[in-house]
Amino acid sequence: MANRTAALLLTALSFSASGGCKNAKPATKNSIETGVATFNLSAVTKSNQTQTFREVTRASLLPKAVLDQFGGMADPGQPFNTTDVVDPGLPMQELVVAAVSEQYCIVSYWQGGITFSFETKIFELSGESARLIWISHSQGGLNFRDLKEMVESGRMHNDLGSH
Repeated sequence: MANRTAALLLTALSFSASGGCKNAKPATKNSIETGVATFNLSAVTKSNQTQTFREVTRASLLPKAVLDQFGGMADPGQPFNTTDVVDPGLPMQELVVAAVSEQYCIVSYWQGGITFSFETKIFELSGESARLIWISHSQGGLNFRDLKEMVESGRMHNDLGSH
């Protein structure tokens, strides 16, 4: 939370500092704000690979092969099972943010159950299938920009196979 507050403060300061510049260029819409961005996947794929991702804000818009691996997922703000007292009519996860390219799908979400957690999974897409290649417990993005930064930073740990 402190990092997020610091980031918001720095953003506000940078906007106020640039506001008085007479030679400032007019603001253009950043592609990440429109839900499309190129991610450098070198920290994930161990190659200098980049992919263009589009933001996904509704679980139903995730690739079917990915959604099938979750067994259902609530859209942001929608009801889901947050504890181990399970309503069988509700999913166990709630989408926070996702990004999809031709070859990959990255999903950050809340996971209900005995322990309430935040997780990010990365799937490699091929045809009609999705193969889990990365899972980070308690790391990921709270929005599209955060997700891009976490994936590219190398700070997100791959916990796949560690449990």
